[in-house]
Amino acid sequence: MRQLLCFVLGLFVAVLPLAAERPAGSDPANAEARQAAWESHQALREASLFNGLEWRAIGPVVQGGRVVDIAAVPGEPYSFYVAYASGGLWKTTNNGVTFEPLFDDQPLLIMGDIAVDPQNPDTVWVGTGENNSSRSSYGGMGVFRSDDAGATWRHVGLAESDRTGRILIDPNDSDRVYVATLGKLYTTGGERGVYRTTDGGDTWQQVLKPEGEWTGVIDLVMDPSDPNVLYASTWERSRRPWNFVEGGPGSGIYKSTDGGDTWNRLAGGFPQGEHVGRIGLAVAPSQPQTIYASVDNQEELPEELWDMGDTPVNPKRLRKMTKEEFLSQDPKEIERFIRSNDLDVSIDAKKLIKMIKDDELTLEELLEEISDANANLFNTDIKGLEVWRSDDSGATWAKTHEDPLEQVVFTYGYYFGEIRVDPKDPERIYAVGVPIITSGDGGKTFESIHDRNVHVDYQAMWIDPNFTDRLFVGNDGGLDMSYDGGQSWIKLDAEPVGQFYSITVDNAKPYNVYGGLQDNGVLMGSSKSKPAINEWRVIGGGDGMYVQVDPRDQSTVYWGFQFGFYTRNSKSGRSDVRPRDKLKEPALRYNWQSPILLSEHNPDILYFGANKFYRSMDQGETWTAISDDLTRSENRGDVPFATLTTLDESIHQFGLLWAGTDDGYVWVTENGGVEWSNVSAGLVRDRWVSRVEASRHERERAYVTLNGYRDDDITSYVYVTEDLGKTWTSIVSNLPAEAVNVIREDPVNPDVLYVGTDRSVYVSLDRGGEWQALAGGLPPVPVHDLVVHPRDRELVAGTHGRSIWVVDVLPVQEAANVGEHAVHVFPLEEMRAPRSGRRSRWFNFPEFLPEVKIPFWSAEAGTAVLTVHDKGDHELARHEMDVPKGMSTFTWDLLLDEEKALAAEAAGQEGKEEKSDDKKKKKKGKKDAEEPEKEETTEGALAKTPWAEAVRLGRQLYVSGGTYTVRVTVGEASGETEFKVKAPRAPEPRMKPKEKIRGQKDDE
Repeated sequence: MRQLLCFVLGLFVAVLPLAAERPAGSDPANAEARQAAWESHQALREASLFNGLEWRAIGPVVQGGRVVDIAAVPGEPYSFYVAYASGGLWKTTNNGVTFEPLFDDQPLLIMGDIAVDPQNPDTVWVGTGENNSSRSSYGGMGVFRSDDAGATWRHVGLAESDRTGRILIDPNDSDRVYVATLGKLYTTGGERGVYRTTDGGDTWQQVLKPEGEWTGVIDLVMDPSDPNVLYASTWERSRRPWNFVEGGPGSGIYKSTDGGDTWNRLAGGFPQGEHVGRIGLAVAPSQPQTIYASVDNQEELPEELWDMGDTPVNPKRLRKMTKEEFLSQDPKEIERFIRSNDLDVSIDAKKLIKMIKDDELTLEELLEEISDANANLFNTDIKGLEVWRSDDSGATWAKTHEDPLEQVVFTYGYYFGEIRVDPKDPERIYAVGVPIITSGDGGKTFESIHDRNVHVDYQAMWIDPNFTDRLFVGNDGGLDMSYDGGQSWIKLDAEPVGQFYSITVDNAKPYNVYGGLQDNGVLMGSSKSKPAINEWRVIGGGDGMYVQVDPRDQSTVYWGFQFGFYTRNSKSGRSDVRPRDKLKEPALRYNWQSPILLSEHNPDILYFGANKFYRSMDQGETWTAISDDLTRSENRGDVPFATLTTLDESIHQFGLLWAGTDDGYVWVTENGGVEWSNVSAGLVRDRWVSRVEASRHERERAYVTLNGYRDDDITSYVYVTEDLGKTWTSIVSNLPAEAVNVIREDPVNPDVLYVGTDRSVYVSLDRGGEWQALAGGLPPVPVHDLVVHPRDRELVAGTHGRSIWVVDVLPVQEAANVGEHAVHVFPLEEMRAPRSGRRSRWFNFPEFLPEVKIPFWSAEAGTAVLTVHDKGDHELARHEMDVPKGMSTFTWDLLLDEEKALAAEAAGQEGKEEKSDDKKKKKKGKKDAEEPEKEETTEGALAKTPWAEAVRLGRQLYVSGGTYTVRVTVGEASGETEFKVKAPRAPEPRMKPKEKIRGQKDDE
């Protein structure tokens, strides 16, 4: 029987190489589906004809991205690893001056935790799947191991763990490793608990199984004096699209004294029950019997402890206020209350006072009116962060502080939940939150060490054990370092790890890209930006969402943040643009990412999606609902649900509008909202509509994508209709099983479609009949938005983890024009020649050097020879590269071969002289021979030409202004295209001739 079982397990491992051995309770179907999706993606990449089209990263970098863990390399003080929630794993060996990504060739970039082997520092363990449980926290595919400091990786199991809380390595036994796993966020099942390997990851054993189907293990720490002593914190939490339960009786602390063989739940006064949320743990290395725990306590505070604020009329005071007390308030304070709580703009203090006085509105109804999702993040008084301490190895516990720790984690303590203790001082502790706080007396009193230049949402922390004033913190804005215990901070954000929700572009030259980021506001930057050069600027704050730009002048920009708060920036200033419900009407529901859309028929018209479809005819000043509630779900919780998620308008007809909802509805109207048709029949039910795309080529055609992320469903859902939604056809075809976030129809070629998934970008040349990967150079990152620039014919991708990427899709649009050509070189954009710089290291930084991307098609794989020729067909430069069948891109630095260029210039100069001699001979017959003309030699004339002058001065020999030919030859076949180069700009004078120096007198 045992032999048969081993045989079956051997087959199982062969079928699923990601899992070495599955612990009991795992779900093989889901892990197999994820592995199959990854293999499908790899196969599409290998077979794609577009691998040679290279994406280029344009940043931004300055905002950083969510850091979930930091791990140092023992014995190397300037080397450490940083894990970003959805931006991958990065390493520095120079104390944060530069970083290198290490995980970009793996199945995903979703990080949970890092552990470096203290005995063998080249051995690094990574647990995938983010340990946070926010709206865009992605799951993973288990645990990976590297034995060469991150150069290569192998999967070592726990593929169903989904999210990793912590990894611990036994300091005395490198093969003994513990992993704390959380399991899925939106559904039950998976691998939850503490798992142990004693053979370096070949096999795993579940040594702690938490109580309850929604409970996992979020933190795990080891006694530094005895590696057999372990403490684990369990966390009961569950999310649905409409609700988040942040705690429960399954949350608690467990202890093992035998290396994980047995566990006991600790009591001794430690909090228990339904309000206990996320728990962070820390053991004091210098005093191991002392343990600290940070607890997210969701229990409501007694009323006498409520923070009532410093204004006489606010939501908290309103809860206890009588009608008479309200009417006695200063009208100016009531007016301030109205404006600060986003009430209907038609209401002022006078009207509100009258309504309350005449019993048209009760204070209870007023409270309900202002209780929106954003306000509830801050206006609810709960106990929040608490710090507990044990000085007897967990036998008994006591809260370290008497008063509540106010304004540290607010209501979303689930987002933070880590605590650290100084390796040398058991009384010095740090708790992360909003912001970071520290205590020097064991938690009795706390102070903030937040700096205004550091992002306020702290997620991770590492303390140098040898120099404990050297701190590293990770937050939603990246990585920061301090050398003085947190008194001052250095920002270490040179990595393009922004988490974009949406993007758009304008028509400037070069065009700008705009986008909203997770907790980093709304930014804009040039499409020609490079990550190493910060050319991005902030437009607005919060969790950035949709952006729309008025095409008439590019100076009017609509942008927003979470839960539908939008602003119009223009030359005349800023204005709020947000529809509001009337008092005593049912409250509007705004999605976390409420959609807006400018009409292409009239950019004064702005559309807005709440749970109703709104239209403004005057740039958002006033609003009209042009639909009833377009949602169906009755599910209500602490997350706004049953809302609109996507809008679109046909360019073929004003008033032909589409809408999609988070509860699976798709709607269309042909008359500006007078009548709406529910066209959801034929689509998958109960899935989030991530995008509706009205065709730019056919009036009745539209595309829809739906997303199962919030049901832990990785299935791809993509549909097309040719009859305004009466019927739908799935066009998933050969797409991998990856949740789809966006679909875009190409504006030039109606047969070309692009989709962005939770892993990559794909393209179809036949409207969804077959898909190919469009992923050259793009890491496996969630792609939340795509935009095709119609003029520059570039595809822009907004990724949720690696900022913005751009790829030239003119070759995709014109793929049909390749025809029978064995080699085809695509048109190149006109560019300006660079000024020749001296041969100096200062001018040779890669981010400042010019380049041009040359896309071409080859019907066969082989060696491509790329040459550049002048008007006389003289060869100026020659390069070779190996190319696959299909599209390739050559990056040329615009440098010429010095010998070839000078020879070509000499030949051109001789031609000019011959023409000049002919003219002289004609003139000579008409003139008297007074004195002989001075003749200049060819060498003398050549020495004055631009390229020769550049060589004489020791400068780089770049292409100069003119028309050139780029020719590509593969085997016996060749193709070519013209390349126009403008002359370089003349250098700016240091001072204009008539410009007066500041402070200079008129007579000077």
